[in-house]
Parts: sequence; structure tokens; C-alpha cells
Amino acid sequence: MGVFVQQVPSKVLNTAESNSVPIHIRGVLKEFLRRHSELQRLRHREIASLMAVILFGFLSLWGMMFPKYPELSFLINSLLLAGFVLTFRQYLKARRVSQHVYINVHILYHHLLGKLEVGFCEHESPCQCAETFRKYMWNRYGISFYGNSI
Repeated sequence: MGVFVQQVPSKVLNTAESNSVPIHIRGVLKEFLRRHSELQRLRHREIASLMAVILFGFLSLWGMMFPKYPELSFLINSLLLAGFVLTFRQYLKARRVSQHVYINVHILYHHLLGKLEVGFCEHESPCQCAETFRKYMWNRYGISFYGNSI
């Protein structure tokens, strides 16, 4: 006979790990995490389009170095230049969207930092709830709440 093992997320079990986030902050935290993952995805897209722009730029410059067949060289350079322009426009669009989402993430981050400093939990006595939350976010998501920027 074998053993059946099923992994269950902590939010389903309601363990101490998911209890490190107070109820009144969970909505803001959920939105922050959603926007943060969207920002990471957009930054990857921005980097990929920047690499494509650099590649098309170098290829179009490299194609000018071989004028042995001028008609073919002109056609290839024209296509590479058109590719460069199109990928550059795509890069600018990706950068604009990435900056917009970064501003949203930055605002949510500072909102959560403010919550950590004032009114994080509902305990009247001194407690370690804010420090536990900081450790939880660092260990679980790799996001530091120890500084002033993401």
C-alpha cells in the first residue's frame, strides 16, 4: 500500500502562516500582490522588447557593411529598419504600461508601510505582529518591508 499525500495551501488550513496577515489588511495585500506579479511580468516583457530593439538595431547596422549586392542589401536593411522601428514602438508601449503599474505598486507599498507603522494590528499591548508580517512577506514572496522602497 502507498501513502496518499495532498498539499493544501495554508490559507485553506488557516495556519499561523496565513494568520500573520490581519483581516483588515488582506484586501490591500491581495491587490498589492496581484499588482506586484503583474509588474514583474511587464518588466520581463519590457526587457524582452528592449533586447529585440538592440538586436534589430545591430543587425540593421551590420547589414550596411556588406554592399556587395546593393539591391539585396537595401531590401534587407529596409526590412531590418522597419523591424527596428516596430520593436522600438512596442518597447515604448511596454515601458509606459510598466511605469504606470509601478506607480500603482509603489502607492500600495507605501500604504502597507504606513499600516505597518501605525495601526497594523488590534492588540493594545506591544506585540511582534508587524515584524512577523515583514518576515512572512520576505520568506514567502521575497518582498522586503524593511526599507522605504520596493
